[in-house]
Amino acid sequence: MSIGFLLPGADAPLTWRGLMVQKAVQQLLFDVDWRGADPNGPGLDILVIDMPPGTGDVPLSLGQLVNVDGICLPLHTCIYYTWLSQVR
Repeated sequence: MSIGFLLPGADAPLTWRGLMVQKAVQQLLFDVDWRGADPNGPGLDILVIDMPPGTGDVPLSLGQLVNVDGICLPLHTCIYYTWLSQVR
């Protein structure tokens, strides 16, 4: 599932801030039927959410809306290598 499916077109510009982002994330988490083909299915075991780094509206909204049991933080980015070079 992707927020991109909710947009009017692939080339449509998107400028969401504050409550608009929080509402979109809330709908994505709670209004999507995550059980798949089985209507009595258990739902999700794992939900992977790919976001840009930072502490913007989306990560803060997610932290307020759901209980997070763990995260996977990819460290092969330019920011990581810059940080690593400064630490050494």
